[in-house]
Amino acid sequence: MNKKYRVAVIGGHGLVSKSIIEDLERFNFPMSELVVYGSKVHASIDLVVNYKKYRILPLEEDNVMPFDLVFFSSSDDLSNKYAKLFIEKGARVIDNSSFFRNDKSVPLVIPEINEEDLLNDSKIYANPNCTTIMMLLAIYPLHQEFKIEKLNISSYQSISGAGTLALEEYVNESIDQNYEAKILPSKNAVKKVIYNNLLPVVDDIKEDGYTGEEIKIIKESQKILHLKDLEVNPTCVRVPTLYGHGITIYALCKEKIDLEKVKEIYQSKPYLKYKDTPDYPDLKEVVGTPIVEVGRFRVDKYCEYTLDLFATSDNLIRGASYNAVQIGLSLIKLGIL
Repeated sequence: MNKKYRVAVIGGHGLVSKSIIEDLERFNFPMSELVVYGSKVHASIDLVVNYKKYRILPLEEDNVMPFDLVFFSSSDDLSNKYAKLFIEKGARVIDNSSFFRNDKSVPLVIPEINEEDLLNDSKIYANPNCTTIMMLLAIYPLHQEFKIEKLNISSYQSISGAGTLALEEYVNESIDQNYEAKILPSKNAVKKVIYNNLLPVVDDIKEDGYTGEEIKIIKESQKILHLKDLEVNPTCVRVPTLYGHGITIYALCKEKIDLEKVKEIYQSKPYLKYKDTPDYPDLKEVVGTPIVEVGRFRVDKYCEYTLDLFATSDNLIRGASYNAVQIGLSLIKLGIL
């Protein structure tokens, strides 16, 4: 008889929390029970996902119960405080916050790339940033064959990546021309409306001029690919779309690019959908799916070791919930869970 697991999701009514629940059901994760934790504020409001109601259990120390697997989709502070409490009760934790991502003892995993890192059984497994996931899946087949040395990227990130309140603010801006922005682009940057606009700031701006999002992409890419000297130079932009991210990638490789071979390799990857000219990646086909679309492939005019491409993916599914659920399934496959 196949084993079933006691599962909890931390995050209440959050966008990623709901998406994790949807993906647990979509991919038939073997569960004997599913408990949803959230804030006291929402404890009286049932969460409805796919017509099923989930009572929200307030996340408090007295409510930490035994589970086999706990998905965290909350703040860094809550992951820091509660992850180890659930582990003490016998759980393994898949964390979607950024708190554990740079911890050397915690695997940071995209199963299609570095599933074997899960064998470092720390009982905590970090889910990468949504843009990191999209970018690395888009370039990993290239790296396997031609060995990437440097990445210059520009991301185009939807409002849902900033959470429910940012989506609500976008709606307010769309119906009130005099609405004063309160949330985007970050805590320490000048607030500006996102409606009919582009904001070249995602997350707080650091002392060196890079944003928190850009630093995440740099450090996470180096860790996942096990390339501490990989040069990654990102610029992250918030765009006025609701769901789905896009990314422009300039990848400098050690080997000369054979474009026909690149196309052949990309067409063989089940998690990618290659779009050949005159077609190209966009958001309409990827939103609601775990697929990463890739296209606009071209060898750089000035360097035959460089490939330029464009990719899109659903930031909530491919960039968060799907990867987290796949980590859980990999833990079962590897006999860890």
